[in-house]
Amino acid sequence: MSDHFPPPPSAPNTLQPGLPAYPGPAQDPGHAYGQYGFAPGPQVPQRMPGVVRAAQIVTWVLAGLTVLGSAMLIAVVNPETAGAALGVNLCLLVTAGMAFRFGSVGNGIRVTCIVLMSVQIAMSLGGAANGNPVGLLPLLGAIAVVVLLSQGAAGAWFKRPRAHS
Repeated sequence: MSDHFPPPPSAPNTLQPGLPAYPGPAQDPGHAYGQYGFAPGPQVPQRMPGVVRAAQIVTWVLAGLTVLGSAMLIAVVNPETAGAALGVNLCLLVTAGMAFRFGSVGNGIRVTCIVLMSVQIAMSLGGAANGNPVGLLPLLGAIAVVVLLSQGAAGAWFKRPRAHS
């Protein structure tokens, strides 16, 4: 039986004289979680996962391009066409606004963004069917955001426990 467990260290305990310095199973890296690679309790992500950050960046870039493109349409074509471009990408713009809160909100915003981007996919498909090649970029971006926010790491991030202030 002594083959499976190392003997306790023989150094004296400086905190409580007279007791051995054996740290116990919770602090010993060869036991408890150090040996198996996991800590006790639920795994809570401490930093925003890359898939969530990527979804944020994709929505912000697409929203910026949409607003910039609409401003250019006002100058080059007419305001009506620019308004139509903004209207078709309304779900994208709302999602981009919601992406600013990805670090502090719960799972409801993730589900809402997935639904909004799914609607954006449908509207972009409609625009592409009418021969609008500009609708291809929001379509691909919306698909990317749905895929990114559907990942397990994204779900764990939005479902993590938070301290309420």
